[in-house]
Formats: sequence, structure tokens, C-alpha cells
Amino acid sequence: MNITEKFGLVLLGVVISVIGYLFKRKIESKPQLETLDKQKKLLDIHKQMNEQGIDINGLKQLEAMITGKSEAILTKNRALQAEASPLIEENESEDFTQLELNNRAAKRLEVAKEKMQRAIAGIDSRVGDFVSQSLMNSQTEWESYSISQAEAASASYQGGSIYPFIYASELESLTNERTARLQAELDELIGRCNYS
Repeated sequence: MNITEKFGLVLLGVVISVIGYLFKRKIESKPQLETLDKQKKLLDIHKQMNEQGIDINGLKQLEAMITGKSEAILTKNRALQAEASPLIEENESEDFTQLELNNRAAKRLEVAKEKMQRAIAGIDSRVGDFVSQSLMNSQTEWESYSISQAEAASASYQGGSIYPFIYASELESLTNERTARLQAELDELIGRCNYS
């Protein structure tokens, strides 16, 4: 091995060492960059909170309001399901035709829709034109979604005598969920009006 080859190997070793060192530094600095980025975001949040006059207690109240609303929606949904008349009363025989069950499911759906309409009317009567229009737009979108969802849930029964039952039951469940959300919003509006 001549001197040029030895020098080339040493130079290659130095280059590999420098590249390794730089790569190691890049990896080591990544957590530092993540920490700096996190701290910058926290400072930005702090600045925005100060600009809007929100402190930690205000943030906790917002969290409690959001969490409370979720809990209220769940509670209201359970109550709506419990209020629904059973498809078969305890004192009735179990000898029903599928047509009778389909009709009962359709009636339950109509009752659920009436409750939803009352919640919408309650909200609509307490808000301005812009919020009212937003509510109506979201209701139109929800109705399209709910019909599509009910069709998807009952699609495998298409053509069968149980199809209307499955469709109406799915739509009733979705309607109860929507009504629970609307009722929670209505309660919040009423609470704000009473608080003012």
C-alpha cells in the first residue's frame, strides 16, 4: 500500500467520522427542536389567551362546558330511548306479523321526528336570522346524512319484509341522537337567557 492509498484511507475515515458526527448531532438536536417548537406553541397560546382576556380558570370553564355538553347529550339520548314506546308491550302476545312491527317502528320514528322538530323550533325561536339559517342548513345536511345512513344500515335487507323495520329503527336512533344534541343546545340557550 503506497502513501497515497494510506492518505486516501485516512481521509476517507475522517470524512466518514465527520458525516457520522454531523448525523449524530442532527439526531440529538431533534428533541431540542421539538421542545423549542412546543414551547413556542405554548407561548403563542398564552399570548392569544392574554389578548382575549382568558385565563386558566376561563379555559377550565370552557373545558367543563364542552365536557358537560357531551354528558348532557348522552343523558338526553338515553332518556329519549327510554321514553320510546316498546315495540311489544309486556301484556301483548308475541304473535305479530312483520307488517305490524314495521308499522310500529314507523310510528316510533314519527314520534322521534316530532320531538326533534320541537327542539329545532325551540332553538329557532331564541336565535337571530344568521344562527337560524345556519341551523336550517345543518338540519338539511343532517337529514341527507341520516337517510343515507339508514339506507346503508338496512341495505342488506333490501327486498325483504324486515327492510322497513330496520330502516325506520336506524333512522329513529339517528333522530334521537340529533334531538339529544339539539335539546342540549336549547338548554344552553335557555341557561344563557336566564343568566343574562
